[in-house]
Amino acid sequence: MRFKVIFLIILFNIPGYQAYNCTSCEETTCPPILFGCGSNRAIDPCGCCEHCARGNMQPCGGENWEIGYCNNGLKCAAVNGTGLVEIPNIGICKDLKGFPYKEYFEDNDEICPKQTGCYRVVGNCDCVTKRTCILDFFQYSEEQCNPMRDFLAWEREQEEEKSEKEIKYCFWSGCDITDGKCVCESGICDFNRRFQFRDIWKCNEALVKQRCSNVTCPEVQPIECPIDSVLSQPYTPQGDCCPKVPSFCTCDFGKCDNSCPKGRRKVMIWKSNGIPGSCCDRFRCLI
Repeated sequence: MRFKVIFLIILFNIPGYQAYNCTSCEETTCPPILFGCGSNRAIDPCGCCEHCARGNMQPCGGENWEIGYCNNGLKCAAVNGTGLVEIPNIGICKDLKGFPYKEYFEDNDEICPKQTGCYRVVGNCDCVTKRTCILDFFQYSEEQCNPMRDFLAWEREQEEEKSEKEIKYCFWSGCDITDGKCVCESGICDFNRRFQFRDIWKCNEALVKQRCSNVTCPEVQPIECPIDSVLSQPYTPQGDCCPKVPSFCTCDFGKCDNSCPKGRRKVMIWKSNGIPGSCCDRFRCLI
């Protein structure tokens, strides 16, 4: 989805991602979301394109953040190194230590555009405006989130309307592949009508699979990573047949034990450089 907003990131004294001037949204082509998202949706820090938020060990960043932005709790880290990626380079989504936990009402990332939405907190609605790239709001307005309507009165209204006029609701829907494209219908009352797919996401998935059945992707040689590292996930844009970003060996800092037993102090011998094979700090635990 394209947002008609030009958002130039010009940051100098804010710790985190380095300043990056985005291409204007009018000159940016947003890839479609064809299969839906298994996680939150996100908007890139440039404020132009909506996409599926990237998960742990999935690629992120790239020119104008075209590869994507990481989901809550993750940071777009450098493939090799201990810090954040420098855009326009491609990074990997990781759980990096050293970044404070953010409450739902706090700015998630200073490089992201301002968003307004509402969260459900202990049964109540709390609507906030903050800088975030993750579109995880419960609703986008107070009226949608917490409608001030008496349910019993509403129920009585519905009964009165029903007595005046019989209302027939039809909810049957689905999609078929017709002439090489997905054709969907909704509001169908005939429940005997059979569709090939229950929704547009599944139909698109089958259509792309059909189109890619005769495509041969470049052969990928197996990669073995050091014990302190992991192979990142490749990235194939929805609708493409072959990966746009291959897998990399990258540090999994969660494998590092950086603590000493209680009563012992940590004396650093060598600090990790974030390169596979040298991911973990080396230290001694002294009494």
